[in-house]
Amino acid sequence: MKFKKPLSVLVGCAAIFIALVVVDELEPEATQPVKKEAVLAPVSVLEVTPSQHQSTLTVLGVTVARWPVQLKASSSAQLKWLDESVEPGNLVNKGDVLARLDTSAVDANLAQALSSLKQAELELKQAKHEQTVALKMLNPKTSSSFARREPQLLAAKANLKQAKQAYLSAQKLLEESVITAPFDAVIMKRHISPREWIEAGQVTFELAASDSIDIELPISEMHWQQVQAALTEPSITVVSRSGDQWPAKVRYVSPQVDSVTRQRQVVLSVEAPYQSKPRLFPNQQVQAVVNLGLKDNVVSVPLSAMTRDGYVWTLDVGNRLRKESVTLIGQGSQELDIRFNDQSDKTRRVVQYPLSSMLIGKQVEPNFYQDDSSESMIASQSDDEQIEEANQ
Repeated sequence: MKFKKPLSVLVGCAAIFIALVVVDELEPEATQPVKKEAVLAPVSVLEVTPSQHQSTLTVLGVTVARWPVQLKASSSAQLKWLDESVEPGNLVNKGDVLARLDTSAVDANLAQALSSLKQAELELKQAKHEQTVALKMLNPKTSSSFARREPQLLAAKANLKQAKQAYLSAQKLLEESVITAPFDAVIMKRHISPREWIEAGQVTFELAASDSIDIELPISEMHWQQVQAALTEPSITVVSRSGDQWPAKVRYVSPQVDSVTRQRQVVLSVEAPYQSKPRLFPNQQVQAVVNLGLKDNVVSVPLSAMTRDGYVWTLDVGNRLRKESVTLIGQGSQELDIRFNDQSDKTRRVVQYPLSSMLIGKQVEPNFYQDDSSESMIASQSDDEQIEEANQ
């Protein structure tokens, strides 16, 4: 019995020792941290090389009719005759008769005015005769002006003047009963129909000058310096949406800048727009392509490459981002012509789609731009080769 207690203690200690050894063996070894390589953000870039470039500036504008005018009836009457061949878009010459109003009422007014004029002339003669008789019978120093027939003579003269004016007005109404083109024009709209009753002041035709048409161009402050230099001897072409072209010249430049948009208006002129084919009509959106001349060290980049504040992002030799200032030389419909202000003769890799989150000096992974059309062409060629191999 004395040996059982120490033996049980010894067995217990041995069991504890074995358990500790097993736990130590089962404990996982500390793993070394795996170093992850930094993933660089991909950036689409385009390599550009400066060269001498024929730069142009493309500006959107709207055509506006030159000298728009409304022909209104001067008196109320029935339409007696209408040239039904005169339709919107037709050209008319100065003095061409477009319509005639019935002149019955105007003729009566003219006859009445002529009668009043003759009566006033007769009354003036009578007043002069009465004054002559009165002056012979009266003493000029003691007689009154009324006795000398002076007020009566002034009244007769005033009546004659009024009668002449009424006659001229009636005569003018008779002349205006014939509606004619005031200058060489194009018919924009016709508002009357045959035998229609027309009120005084009613619009009969809308016309515009046919010798030219205006194009209004809003020019921003950013483009104004380039345009201003080019306007000395401009070479400007107006292009419609369908691709038709007309040569244009500068009519005038607005001296004021819009206080809201900060834009200045330049108005161009295209001669004989309605005589040529195709014709150029008002209220039509067009593009004005201004030739800015030959420029040195110019590169062409997509419109998306320039930020809103006028900078361009590029990559250095270590693929780190740089933000560079540029000078805008010209602008097309899809691209910009620019010159880098620092080392303008250097080839650069330009970021096509800059983000607001980009940081100067950050390293990125450049992806060079490839033309989709060339890729599709290569793909189609490889498909044709596979078909030929299958047929063989």
